Amino acid sequence: MTKDFDFVVSAYVEFLHLTVVEEGTLSTDFVEMVAAPDLIDHRFAVLANTKGHAWLRIIEDTHAQRPSPLKSTGWIALEVLVEDVDTLARSLEGSPFKQLRPVANLEMSDLIRAVQIEGPAGEVLYLTQIKAEVPPFKLPLATCAVDHLFIPILASHDRQKTLEIYEDLSQTNGMSFDTKITVINQIYGYDLDQQHPVAVIQLAGNTLVEIDEIPSAEPPKRSQRRMPAGIAMISFAQAKLPQGNAPLFDVSGAAYAPKSKACVISGASGELIELVSV
Repeated sequence: MTKDFDFVVSAYVEFLHLTVVEEGTLSTDFVEMVAAPDLIDHRFAVLANTKGHAWLRIIEDTHAQRPSPLKSTGWIALEVLVEDVDTLARSLEGSPFKQLRPVANLEMSDLIRAVQIEGPAGEVLYLTQIKAEVPPFKLPLATCAVDHLFIPILASHDRQKTLEIYEDLSQTNGMSFDTKITVINQIYGYDLDQQHPVAVIQLAGNTLVEIDEIPSAEPPKRSQRRMPAGIAMISFAQAKLPQGNAPLFDVSGAAYAPKSKACVISGASGELIELVSV
């Protein structure tokens, strides 16, 4: 979500090598589905990587509040697969993307190397290079300089309660552990070696959801008639949509497969979850 629509779209195109594959204005059905009637006729764009994989939707909200990076519950970051994180990080110097931490290997594996950046709408991206398989996780390998989202990251006050929601949606068991999250420690002023309760759940397509338990995180900013600030919603393809939880809508466009239906539900931390039929 951004009030600087043209600036944000152009930043992703120029610096992260994405291409606009669809532009338009939000439909009545969409704003009803996301319970944001004040966004009717606001602009949106769908962006794809150089391979044509559409994975990012940018929505204009002229009243959007810029979030404080990583300080709220809900969706706090997008982990994006890249080919060469060191080269990409250097190319972003002087761009609208601000580096939060130096490029470094992850504590759990030297085969994963990442940099955390703040984007032009206050969103946070973890640009991540995966060098080889990292069991027990099933992770993708990049096919272009900036490939696609593969792990949305969620901040919660209750790791277990939040994990159960995504286990129920995916019919898959997650994994819980404690680990150091240096960028979180820096943002909150904790000791840089502090450990945090984390959970991950493996999904299809070598993707995951990560849940970080952060007791000090505040509820996301959202007016009653608009979407949350920052990373407002993550969309998941699902073989069978839940019945009775939320009304189903016909959806179309570059973000969806043909003849798709979708619904939107809220998670334990106020995050919006779009479930799309496949």
